[in-house]
Amino acid sequence: MLIVTSVNWFFYRNLIKASVISFCLMAIFFFFGSMQDLLREHFAGSFFARYSFILPLFLLLVILLINSVKKTRSSLLRLTLYLNILLLVLCSIDGLWLVGRIIVQARKPGNFPDTNLFPCPSCNKPDIFFIVLDEYSGNTALTQLFHFDNSAFEGQLEQRGFYVAKQSRSNYNYTPFSVASILNMKYLDLDMAKKAPGNIDYCYQQIRNSDVIKFLTANGYMFSNYSIFEFKDRPAINYDSFLPNNTSLITSQTFLSRVLKDISYNISTGKWKLKWGLNKRIYEHLSNNENVIRAVKERTSEKTNIPKFVYAHLMMPHYPYYFDSQNRPQPVQKLLPGQETNRENYIEYLQYCNSRILELVDNIITNSDHPPVIMLLGDHGFREGVKKEEYNYVFMNLNAIYLPEKNYDGFYDSISNVNQFRVLLNNQFEQHLPLLKDSTIFLWGD
Repeated sequence: MLIVTSVNWFFYRNLIKASVISFCLMAIFFFFGSMQDLLREHFAGSFFARYSFILPLFLLLVILLINSVKKTRSSLLRLTLYLNILLLVLCSIDGLWLVGRIIVQARKPGNFPDTNLFPCPSCNKPDIFFIVLDEYSGNTALTQLFHFDNSAFEGQLEQRGFYVAKQSRSNYNYTPFSVASILNMKYLDLDMAKKAPGNIDYCYQQIRNSDVIKFLTANGYMFSNYSIFEFKDRPAINYDSFLPNNTSLITSQTFLSRVLKDISYNISTGKWKLKWGLNKRIYEHLSNNENVIRAVKERTSEKTNIPKFVYAHLMMPHYPYYFDSQNRPQPVQKLLPGQETNRENYIEYLQYCNSRILELVDNIITNSDHPPVIMLLGDHGFREGVKKEEYNYVFMNLNAIYLPEKNYDGFYDSISNVNQFRVLLNNQFEQHLPLLKDSTIFLWGD
């Protein structure tokens, strides 16, 4: 703020005018994300929600503001006083709210989210590794859509003691919806079956306050978040940022963060083809996948008396398809936009992923203090470029679970994601949750 004000002073030669402009510019910078979300909410899918409208609009407003302040003969003392009081009031309200939340949370040793859930002090409470494999298709889809048989990999899992649900399905075809449903063990309360900004925000809130996390933490579990989603006091993975992870709750709404996130990829792959930006975006998932796998292994080997719940979200075999079946890196041309629909490359990368998954599973089983629970779950199946008559395949997903006693009572071949934790809590924590109807809901894009 001080630097911006100093720069403005050289233009206005007036401290108050420089301060007012600095205040407005910083407000736009820090609240750009909120203003953009407001436009997206009311003008979803229209020209008014696009950067081609938003950026020129903000630039015009800034120019008019700078010019108006430059020409005004007013001292601006009243405006300055008003802005200072407004900022003080807003900070005070947020401060009081934050203190209140801290006090309330401190007084709540355990908060069970559902009246049908209850504590289980006598349960064994094994470590639980919930591993989401983004866009991992079930073998039925792989056989019928890709003419590839993945039964050898499923057989490897079964040899290790896994139960593999052969006809499993996801309930939604987009990740935020699917994960929100899984971690709350229910279907989502959506106004329409559409991947719209308002519905996605709803999904993020459901994930952040998920019932499964509340139940396990209330039962004494230590929660580790190695996913792409934010949870209370557990930020999403952000290994490539030079900022601490928990600052992302603030920086994600800034002008710079939004622009870099939303349009830097288009810039790097457009006619300018900025090589640094292109490489960074293309290999971002690869870097994060390696960091997540390493973090899970490190958490597995940690010795603690507190049971662990580890949520790891791997963007594999999700595009880009970095390796072939022989573990050889794919050329960068096969990682560029437009290659998402290349089914041959997807199958090649899936076979590479199989070897990495087995390696991770073996590490968890070998290095855990006690036999753990391991859940391998595709959030949805392959959905890139599928035709209308192939829509049923986008829900067919990998679903494999490893239980300490190998007692798979309650699990069944056609289980869908919404019932996954319902069965697990009944099986391992003596709960009595009824199963929901296994249904699929196709979500249309914006």
